[in-house]
Amino acid sequence: MKKTTLILLIIIILFTNTITSYSYADVSNTGSAGIENAHINQLKLLTVKVINIINNMLDTGDMPREDSIKILSIGNSFSQDTVYYLHEIAKSAGVNLVVGNLYNSGCSLERHLKYAHNDEKAYTYYKWTSHRMKEYKNKTMKDAILDEDWDYITLQQASADSGIYDTFQPYLNELVDYINDLSTNPDLKLALNMTWAYASNSLNNNFGYYKRNQIKMYNSIVDAYKQASEEAGIDIIIPCGTAIQNARNNKLLKTSANELTSDGYHLGYGLARYIVGLTFFQKIIENENMDINLSKDVTFYPDTKDCTEELASLAKKAALNAVKRPFEIMVTK
Repeated sequence: MKKTTLILLIIIILFTNTITSYSYADVSNTGSAGIENAHINQLKLLTVKVINIINNMLDTGDMPREDSIKILSIGNSFSQDTVYYLHEIAKSAGVNLVVGNLYNSGCSLERHLKYAHNDEKAYTYYKWTSHRMKEYKNKTMKDAILDEDWDYITLQQASADSGIYDTFQPYLNELVDYINDLSTNPDLKLALNMTWAYASNSLNNNFGYYKRNQIKMYNSIVDAYKQASEEAGIDIIIPCGTAIQNARNNKLLKTSANELTSDGYHLGYGLARYIVGLTFFQKIIENENMDINLSKDVTFYPDTKDCTEELASLAKKAALNAVKRPFEIMVTK
């Protein structure tokens, strides 16, 4: 089948679905103006969907797959660390993911909200599909949200502020409203990506907020994300910070890089990124009630000097323990 024929078929299917799923009962009390506005909004969403599908096909050569789980992280370098191996981890277990990361260096929730309201082209957008990873410059938050019918969108605080709850609000709640207003998936699930404490010898100036004490920083992050989850009504927490702290309780894992960091706060490029990717994947498959065993079914691990088969096995234990007890450090052995 030619590409143009496929595009036309997609347009027809989407248009049919939009019309047949439209509920006049939902707008019966709004009058003709309300009905007209609802039609316009649905046609706008339909147009966005078609444009995104065409762009994705032309850019990657991929046809959209209905069995994909689509995940977008709105974050910074810490979200980039988190999702870097996520697609490959899932692929090795037979799970098809589309993964996006909306990156702005050191971006806080407050700054994300500012960029959203101003529709600023402040981001680099990384996207992993079955075909490849692609990097897009000068994107807005709206661009990324409308790029797919995301099943999950994650948010996180900048690492320095992750243990200071006063920096979360009112920005988090307003971002939740912004995302929900734009999302084209009525079943969208929001999640919080809980970041990790810095290495105990980190030279990052912001470590001083926590008296340069790793455990104090970790506990502050746990408390802040718990409160954020409750106040924003976000039930899903991805406990990456706990997984890293679990790994630091194992002498073999801890010695990777500088307590699993490349510079005292960003994660090491191999084993550490693998640990948080496993944690993310485990949380998703549990939430989706998928019959997948992280220890047995995930066969991928990064081809880096610091990641052997033995260490990959320990990394899976650290991730599993974190998802099992997201706010409690457990010894990994």
